[in-house]
Amino acid sequence: MNFNILVNTIRETHTSLQPSALKSVNKHLTIRNWLVGFYIVEFEQNGEDRAKYGGKLLSALKKATNIKGLSETSLKLNRQFYSTYPQISQILPEPLKLLGFDSSSIRQSSTAQLQTPISNDLLVPADKLISRLSFTHLVQLLPINDSLKRTF
Repeated sequence: MNFNILVNTIRETHTSLQPSALKSVNKHLTIRNWLVGFYIVEFEQNGEDRAKYGGKLLSALKKATNIKGLSETSLKLNRQFYSTYPQISQILPEPLKLLGFDSSSIRQSSTAQLQTPISNDLLVPADKLISRLSFTHLVQLLPINDSLKRTF
């Protein structure tokens, strides 16, 4: 094998595998962010229907976890992401289900309860959400209050 063949082989390998690697990383980060939102909401609500905000939880979490990329703002977005897209619970990896994650315990936020309910026919399936949109794209949709418009 000469050097040029080696270079071309490495380039072809990179070109064919890089996109699927990026999609896989994005999918897992999106699920992670949704789960972080779930954990925050569950902690805040402590089994109650409504959360009691204001305890500087996100600031304390940011400092205590010390994870790069988990800022106070991103933690807030994760919480909102979880509340906006409850259907993601349907596609959680098996290890999370084995650890006792109970998707039936998912509560709808009080804001979401006030909105006009969206038909299941119009609800974007979770696998399509996280396989076709990056978390960054999903965050761009969060400010849209009308679920029909957000789905469109």
